[in-house]
Amino acid sequence: MIRKVIATVIISLVTLNYIQAQDKFKRELSLGASFGTTFSKVSFAQTKVQQICDLDHLLLAGDGNMPQVVRDVLQLFSSRGGRLTVFSQRSPRAVRAVLGGLRLAAPALTCGGTLAYRFSEGSGQPLCSFAGCEESIFKKLPAAVGLGIALQMADGSTRVLRMSTALERHLRREFTPFTLCSPADVKGEDVLRILLYQDRQQLPIQALLEKALGDNAAMLRSERTGMDVMVLTPGAVSAEAMLGAVCLPVNCTADQLTVAAGCSQMLELVRQAKQSVVPADAPVELRLAASQTTLTDHDTGAAAEFFYGLVRSAEAAS
Repeated sequence: MIRKVIATVIISLVTLNYIQAQDKFKRELSLGASFGTTFSKVSFAQTKVQQICDLDHLLLAGDGNMPQVVRDVLQLFSSRGGRLTVFSQRSPRAVRAVLGGLRLAAPALTCGGTLAYRFSEGSGQPLCSFAGCEESIFKKLPAAVGLGIALQMADGSTRVLRMSTALERHLRREFTPFTLCSPADVKGEDVLRILLYQDRQQLPIQALLEKALGDNAAMLRSERTGMDVMVLTPGAVSAEAMLGAVCLPVNCTADQLTVAAGCSQMLELVRQAKQSVVPADAPVELRLAASQTTLTDHDTGAAAEFFYGLVRSAEAAS
């Protein structure tokens, strides 16, 4: 009983502080461009510190939308000269739909880090491909009956080989535009990732895949990114390759990066970056690897806490 009372008090205090912080940075947003410009020159602009933030697991709510409070604090961060880009499992078009008018200062790591996309130019740098796999993979995939099959492409688009209830649900929730295609139309060098969706949890997705592809299934790297999603890639994309794709176009180094992560898919990025931060409810391997953990978890405002903390720290330093 005493523990429950203490826990309730702590949660109430954290919530109160968070609400007060929201009100404060909302007031600061209205102070005008002159204060922002001065602050930018004194603080962020000279450091060239680049933030890579987990879009899906830190900036978005459960419904797939960005809460207004998070959008406000990111706009405040950017207005003060802060440099932000994102990591996402989504395609570039889906990422842009969520970001709206929020500008990024470096290429975004989309499609699970397999495509570094520059929204300012409308082009991307593929970091892997299924070149030469037309016969061994794509023409055999439809034999995996009962699974929805989608392809994330090097041009940033999403193609669907077979629709399913789970796949349709994800496409709608993630604001992902798509086109239908047949295996004969697929060129392996244009494909970054294969996404498999299962409508029923008891469906043996790995067994179906192995039956459809035979020995070729062992050549692919498979990873669960959700309860009903399995992602296939031709191999792991190294953290060095991802960081290079972000850093080189904007002339920064890994020492000037801070990675804010909320999913295990960003673990190697966390390990490679000089500074890293994760929410209080992040997977244990992330919390062990990160240099900082927020006081709040994702649902109670970890992203707002982190970015608003950067603004306040820079203000104090000036």
